[in-house]
Amino acid sequence: MNWSELYWHRITPLHIILWPFSLFFRLFLAFKRLLYRLGILHSVKTSVPIIVIDSITVNDAGKTSLVIWLIHLLKAFGLHPGIISRGYSENYGSPLAVTLSSKPGIVGNKSLLMAYLSKSICPIWIGHDRVKVAQALLAAHPECNVLICDDGLQDLRLQRDFEIVVLDQSKLSFGNGLILPAGPLRDSLSYLNKVDAVVMNEKSSRLSIYNVGNEIKTFHMRPANEYFINLLNPDVHSEISTFKGKYIHVISDINHSHDFLEQLSYLKLNVKSHSVINNDPFFKKNLQIPDAEIILLREEDAVKCLDQANERFWVLHEEITINIGLREIILKKLREKFMDPKLLDILVCPLCKGPLIYKKNEKELICKPDRLAFPIRDGIPVMLEEEARKLPAEEEI
Repeated sequence: MNWSELYWHRITPLHIILWPFSLFFRLFLAFKRLLYRLGILHSVKTSVPIIVIDSITVNDAGKTSLVIWLIHLLKAFGLHPGIISRGYSENYGSPLAVTLSSKPGIVGNKSLLMAYLSKSICPIWIGHDRVKVAQALLAAHPECNVLICDDGLQDLRLQRDFEIVVLDQSKLSFGNGLILPAGPLRDSLSYLNKVDAVVMNEKSSRLSIYNVGNEIKTFHMRPANEYFINLLNPDVHSEISTFKGKYIHVISDINHSHDFLEQLSYLKLNVKSHSVINNDPFFKKNLQIPDAEIILLREEDAVKCLDQANERFWVLHEEITINIGLREIILKKLREKFMDPKLLDILVCPLCKGPLIYKKNEKELICKPDRLAFPIRDGIPVMLEEEARKLPAEEEI
């Protein structure tokens, strides 16, 4: 446990001094929500549904894995998601697109990691003003029909259609149970009753479980499969068993090295560890290990080294599984949104980016220039070329 974690898990005279500020912060959040509810402060609604994924603590709690899971879910149902996030607000002004060539010091490790894991199958934009970021992404990618907001639970200016809070299932994730700045909570735990779903990350299943209550819609996110990905060639995968008995060097930033080494120990891998400061130039200098057969990195650290990757660099990747119930309530909410003719009217063809014609009786969206009919199945428009019906020349539009 590092010093910052130790601070969150204790109550000292300093915490008692800071407690009034935590109380003020809680009252401020409640007052701000009241102003939005009364219409004194105005929120902005985008033209497409927005799903917010966030943690209620200062820790990530594994929400990046959930974002990637959701991307693939939406793509599998023929939707075109986009991701918006805050990134590093001190390093940019206007909304910025994230690509694999982006600098981690500008866009942030998490944003770059999402671009790496999603294999660029959906656009990712960051910026200080989430409303402007959403508008910029939709202007650049009009084919996007769902937005995933990574963080932004407390940014009430951006209207959302579905809220998911990710929690580490251990009691340790809530620390001393106090709100910032005296504790790690960004909001009161009572707010969990107001979100659409709570996802419990069971990665640390050996720890005691925090009970959030039976009245909250709770779903469980568990590791399903672990394997290694070659950093230079992401399509090259290797099973855990193939690395046993090999000379492995592990490089991780000092704040996460303990958990990473514990995970590798559970996988029964013998490694030599190098814990370094989370600073890009200093981190990269420690990558030069001539005698290492394998250099193993955390995914969050690996994205800082894409420009130095070679065939020795590997990343431990973890696939997750989540209760099917979460998929169902997300799709149900999206069906309700897509039943609105106003939303169907603004959808565009993913090929030509032109407007579509909504045929209610046929349950199809017609692209006149390409003469394609995209089906609407179970209330969700399937915007995939391979699923579209080619209109014969004699069929009128």
